[in-house]
Amino acid sequence: MPDNPFRPSANPEAETKYLIAAFISKAIATILALLIAIIWVGPFLLMVVTSLKPNAEFLRGPFAWPLAPNFDAYRKVWAGLDFPTLLGNSVLYSATGAALAVLLALVPAYGLSRFDIPGKKFIFGILLIGLMLPQQTVLIPLYTTLRTLHLLDTKIGLILVHGVYGMPMQILALRGFMTSIPKEIDKAAFIEGASDFQVFWKIILPLSIPGILVSYTLNFIAIWKEFVFSLVFLNNESNFPVTVGMLKLNSDRYMSAFNLPSAGLVISQIPIIILFLILYRKFAGGKLAGAVKG
Repeated sequence: MPDNPFRPSANPEAETKYLIAAFISKAIATILALLIAIIWVGPFLLMVVTSLKPNAEFLRGPFAWPLAPNFDAYRKVWAGLDFPTLLGNSVLYSATGAALAVLLALVPAYGLSRFDIPGKKFIFGILLIGLMLPQQTVLIPLYTTLRTLHLLDTKIGLILVHGVYGMPMQILALRGFMTSIPKEIDKAAFIEGASDFQVFWKIILPLSIPGILVSYTLNFIAIWKEFVFSLVFLNNESNFPVTVGMLKLNSDRYMSAFNLPSAGLVISQIPIIILFLILYRKFAGGKLAGAVKG
């Protein structure tokens, strides 16, 4: 292997200075990485530690390690809030809402990435405007629409809202991924007599699976954390997701108990962690390797 062109080899003194500089730079990079990790992971670890403490012990030392860790808070929250129902609703809304958004976005993303469509820049502008609008600006139109369609306070109504609201972001994300697929693949398929639909279904769609998984996962997480739509469009507690159901932890009954909200938050994050562990190996976009020769 060739030597590092920035590394002096003839002068021993210069070699020593290079090694010292390299060590210092690696040490600084390591320290910065540890600080960033602490900033990101620290609050979650504190939440876990708090959930394992009795409330009195937390009041004596909020940042201290629990003397006798126990899972009483988890048992109380699991039974008191009917967490199986809340988690089931959140999984339903997130899984189906994210899937609907991706399905609605696939064909538009394919068209925008492979064809010279008139008004493409205008369409992009409309999509960007939709992404910049906060949820509060669409609450009244969506509420009126759901009430007209008799879908207010229903699971299917909230799923439709999540699917439509997430579609613009999915179109932009999938369009960007599909654009990275070489168009020589399309040309080769057309020479063999494939139609546009066959190119999309048999070539572009399979090659886009990594991008689809990434888009689906990000949208799943966004819906899982969503609060405003669920709070406004749902009234029946049996339809509440985790984010709305946990509002009970802020009532007067639990105001003096810090371990219960922490336990509820830990439980609510477990499905997201499981999803990431299942799908993170498939996020790599290296499935195009060898698709085009020469």
